[in-house]
Amino acid sequence: MKEFIIIVILLSLIPVSFAQEYPEEGIKIEVVADNLTIPWSIDWLPDGTILFTERNGHLRIIQHGILLDDPLLSLNVGGVEGGMLGIAVDPEFSENNYIYVYYTTNEFLTTSNKLVRYQFTDGILIEDKVLIDKIPGGPFHDGGRIQFGPDGKLYVTTGEAGLPDLSQDLKSLGGKILRINSDGTIPKDNPWKNSPIYSIGHRNPQGIDWDKSGNLFATEHGPSGWRGVAHDEVNHIIAGKNYGWPTIIGDEKKDNMKTPILHSGDETWAPSGAEFYYGDKIPQWKGKYFVATLRGNHLHVIEFNSQNLVKSHEKLFENEFGRLRDIQTGPDGFLYILTSNQDGRGIPKTNDDKILRIIPINHTGINENIEKKPNPIDFREPRSYAGELYAITGIGLVGMVIGFIVIKKLMNKNKK
Repeated sequence: MKEFIIIVILLSLIPVSFAQEYPEEGIKIEVVADNLTIPWSIDWLPDGTILFTERNGHLRIIQHGILLDDPLLSLNVGGVEGGMLGIAVDPEFSENNYIYVYYTTNEFLTTSNKLVRYQFTDGILIEDKVLIDKIPGGPFHDGGRIQFGPDGKLYVTTGEAGLPDLSQDLKSLGGKILRINSDGTIPKDNPWKNSPIYSIGHRNPQGIDWDKSGNLFATEHGPSGWRGVAHDEVNHIIAGKNYGWPTIIGDEKKDNMKTPILHSGDETWAPSGAEFYYGDKIPQWKGKYFVATLRGNHLHVIEFNSQNLVKSHEKLFENEFGRLRDIQTGPDGFLYILTSNQDGRGIPKTNDDKILRIIPINHTGINENIEKKPNPIDFREPRSYAGELYAITGIGLVGMVIGFIVIKKLMNKNKK
């Protein structure tokens, strides 16, 4: 009996982290990477390599399931809500090696945001071209999500930098959703001639994605001051339309302005990254729109009807992983979530942020189906994972204890 108690105690001391299961949803969640600092956006290279930004100015990389210590890119960026924000891999990356990054810069007494195209060749990232510069920026409301649409154009969300009137000003890029060609030129079919502006009247949009029919939906932070609080939005985005900030919020209406198809009422969600799921690994979620929320501390799941109106919506994982910044579908067909646990001033409490992966409950684990391809930057040292080391050590320790007990019993038996 004493030996059994010893084994139980030793097992309880082993810091092994298992995937957290949700039988009612048929899924489980596992950790892809941890000890991160405010991860903001994620995308994938064609070979499955993960690229993600940390808001403190780092572009980092995960290859073959291993987070590399050295950032692929480090920039001196603006602080608080600004920083290194959106990332997008060119759909034609195999031919052109282009990667796009949106980040905040401080110059003298001004703050602005820029969208830059880089070329990633032989493990080296080189700035290729500044596509858009002088996007209004500040410590708050910088937008920052960038994503290629089904039309092959690059879409960019911008905040109004704390200056609400910019949202209605067609001479300003603040408080807009922009649409450009991948070389920075303006598509001829944009709603305003010779302008990258696609829609106006936004406060701080941080999530965009398209359904299978090509309809664009965006998430947006509602007011937190003179126009009230909460009323975070989900909007169906149509070219050339005005989404009302700061003139209307919530259910308010005005001619030539669009009321959101869903808002949070008096509750603050602070919605960020968003994704329609069309993967084949979690069929019960197919076609649903997922929204990562910051203040809400949950994943919001929305189902639309054929008229692009909200059929139903619900919260998942409320208060389980803290603030959620982004959600995207990986090339493996699973959903990835970035946490963003920080205090209200934008300063990280600790490096406790993670990249999480949602997988079916019967899936065998994170290292399954990782394609082993030549590593273009093998000169970088992978980070060692203390958790796995502790687990191996703990298992070995338990084995030694069991072996000791067995030997002791055999010796006592021989003595009799």
